[in-house]
Amino acid sequence: RGLGDVYKRQNEVFLRLRPGEPEMLRGLGFGFYDWGAAGSGEARFVVAWDTPAADVGALVAALAVSV
Repeated sequence: RGLGDVYKRQNEVFLRLRPGEPEMLRGLGFGFYDWGAAGSGEARFVVAWDTPAADVGALVAALAVSV
């Protein structure tokens, strides 16, 4: 599956998450902002410019497992 991109911009990525994914990601220690209308599943991820690629890879892997 694609990650359901809603909007991308430099160090921010907006995604539409599936039901249960926000709780799963937070349970794994990932932080992000709920975005959009309540219940929309939209989330805003923001990273620092020096975020290690391995940290981003861990988020991608966590999303891939939830497929």
